This record gives sequence, C-alpha cells and structure tokens, in this order.
Amino acid sequence: MKSFAKINWTLDVLHRREDGFHEIRTIYQTVSLFDRLDLTEATGGITVECDDPRVPCDESNLAYRAAVALEQAAAALSQAPARLGARIRIEKRIPVAGGLGGGSSNAAAALMGLNKLWHLDLAFDRLFEIAAGIGSDVPFFLIGGTMLGAGRGEEIYPLADVRCDSLLLVNPGTAVSTPAAYQGLKRLTMSSLPSIIPFTLLAANGIRKLPLEVWNDLEQSVLVTNPEIDEIKRRLKALGARQALMTGSGATVFGVFENSAQVRSAESRLKSEGVWCKRVVTLDRAEYQRSVFES
Repeated sequence: MKSFAKINWTLDVLHRREDGFHEIRTIYQTVSLFDRLDLTEATGGITVECDDPRVPCDESNLAYRAAVALEQAAAALSQAPARLGARIRIEKRIPVAGGLGGGSSNAAAALMGLNKLWHLDLAFDRLFEIAAGIGSDVPFFLIGGTMLGAGRGEEIYPLADVRCDSLLLVNPGTAVSTPAAYQGLKRLTMSSLPSIIPFTLLAANGIRKLPLEVWNDLEQSVLVTNPEIDEIKRRLKALGARQALMTGSGATVFGVFENSAQVRSAESRLKSEGVWCKRVVTLDRAEYQRSVFES
C-alpha cells in the first residue's frame, strides 16, 4: 500500500503548552510522493524492515508503534482471539527527517492496512484515537487532502481541497531535529502568550487562490543553523518559483511554479547538479483515500 507525504502550506507556532508540546496552527496538504508498505501476516509478533538504513526498525519506529497499539486495542475489545503478528516492509522514497511526515504517514498506513489485514473492522473514530496517541501528524494521514491542523497538530478540520499540479520538492540531504527547531524559536521563551491572530486562520479561506502568502514560523530557527535550506529557497525562486517554503521542521523545501513546463525545467536543472528533487501534485481527500490501497 502507498504511504503519501505531506507539505505544510502554513505553520504558526503559538506557545508551549502545559503538556510540553507546542500549540500550532497549520494547513496540511497531501502530495503524490509516497513510500510503499508491504504488510503480511506473521507468527511471532510484529517486525519492521526498511530498505533505508537510517530508518530505525525497532520500538521507536512509528509503524511498529502503530501495529502494537492496534493489536492492544483489538485485544481490549476481545476481537483478537490470539496474539496478532505482522511483517511490515517499508520501501522508502520520502526523505528521512525531511519535514514531509514520512514516519507519521507510515504509521497511519500501518493502522489502516493492518485493520484490514487482521479483519478487525475497528471504527474510524477508534483508529483516529489510536493515531493521536502515536504522533501529532498521524491523524491527518488517516484522511488526507487539505486540512487545518490545531492543538499539537492532531486536531484536524477539513478545508476546501487545494489543487496544484506544479510543485517541486527539494531536499539538501540533511536532517533537521524537530525538537531543536522548536527550541531554537526564541520568542517561545516569552512568559506571556502572543497576542496574534495566527496567519493560518486568515489563510484558510483564501488558500485556493495560489500563490498563497506562505509562512513557516520554524524557518526563523532552522535557517540560522541550516543555511543550505535558505539557499534552496533562493534557488527555487531564481528558477521561476512563485513561492518557496520549508515544510514542517525541514529540511525539505517546496516550490510552487506557474506551470508544468517551469517545474520540469527546474527539476532537470537541479538534478543535473546532483540535488534531490521530485515533482509532485497535490492529492485531494478523495484521491488520497482511493490511492492508499492501490498497488
């Protein structure tokens, strides 16, 4: 099954919450780049394999955690007569630690796929609850399309789907620590809450009118220690992108182009220089949910 990536059209970081997470407002968007998960029933518990050695295949892997959480939920409901087992094989195409939600997407795909493979038929609301306990972005990947994210990202609300066929993802080959990205945002050390209206909320109604005035608060901290990301943004604009923005906590940047000819030209130029890049299109909710289980 397919495990799709996401970008963040906008990302506002508000304040640190009492639970240690950060209150955010973001606009999520699924795009056509995907990992592939092969799920098979197995005896002897749950195992994870991945063709990318940078991906941990132990208890820290989000797909593994999703499988264990689903097994426990089924056992609590007496829907599993014996211990369930599965072999999860991940073919990695989404850059690791790139701000594209690859691990969270893998977890959501594992939840949906194993719910079907194990014939559990758990209701969506229960899957959503399990997803929220695994990671902040995981609930979004149960639905896909264009969504407003709130709380720590696990609260999601549907927006009108955005259609954009001329996007280019560019990754410098470096990994960015999400905790470090938040810790480096200096204004989060202020004792008082920011008296602002998150730009995300203002953008939500007008997002279909690209180019959007895209914004990512985490750029303020990440670009200081990762100047190569800022260089990618400048390069994309020089190659004709209307907008260029770091997605999530980085290091991937997406460029929004006028048409397919421009994005193909930019992709060709960057690839000739040895830069990882990938042309993608947005996926609306219907496309996303239909495509996840396509072979």
